[in-house]
Amino acid sequence: MLEPLIRKLAHFLPLPDSERDWLNSLVSRSDEFPPHADIVRQQEVLAGAFVISAGHACRYKILPDGGRQILDFMFPGDMSGLHSFLLRTTDHGILALGPTMIARLDRERLLAEIIDRPYVTLALWWSALQEEAILRERIAAIGRRDAYARVAHLLCEIFERLRLIGETLDHHYNLPVTQVELADALGMSEVHANRMMRRLQREGLIHADHRAIRLRDPEALKAAGEFDAGYLHLEGAPRAVLGRLPAEGRSCRGVGT
Repeated sequence: MLEPLIRKLAHFLPLPDSERDWLNSLVSRSDEFPPHADIVRQQEVLAGAFVISAGHACRYKILPDGGRQILDFMFPGDMSGLHSFLLRTTDHGILALGPTMIARLDRERLLAEIIDRPYVTLALWWSALQEEAILRERIAAIGRRDAYARVAHLLCEIFERLRLIGETLDHHYNLPVTQVELADALGMSEVHANRMMRRLQREGLIHADHRAIRLRDPEALKAAGEFDAGYLHLEGAPRAVLGRLPAEGRSCRGVGT
């Protein structure tokens, strides 16, 4: 159930088998949601932590005038609710964008036992920091980039995030969002989002066939979106951090410097 999460975390830190097994043992049950169903409603009391195990979702806020702002997209391996024991209610909703399955975690065990799981602790910390960085990048994009750059940047970001969990093939991927959702995430109208997608196709940067996306010229697309993947922190854990961990697992996978 948690293989996408484990695959994602392993890009930062190699997890020993014992900690992978512990993560999987936390799954208490799985729930399925149809497209456009609320997984969590805004102002709802959260039941606990969960991980997207299949499908795609988004975090969103509904404004007083009924408008929707999508805050971030959630892909397999993304977690929500880890902090829920600190809050009375959630300040945003989470919506299934297509058929979506979540794995609910035993929050009491997670909180009680994670102190003895240093690899998982650090990897989840990295995942939370990456989530914050994505939100900061979105704020910068909406505030300072034009519509063309915003769309190009988000297409690059989605590719990198899906690549982490093995949902890309070369430079192809299935775009898990509609143009309405793209527009709601980037602060523009659906018409304008459609116009920017057509422009990117016309200029030979992408090819879009329904939701299938091919990055025809990845470097040009990155330039158009002013995209630098550095904010996703994909280079792996610093050796200074690994040096403070127990020896188990250090010899697994290459890490950053």
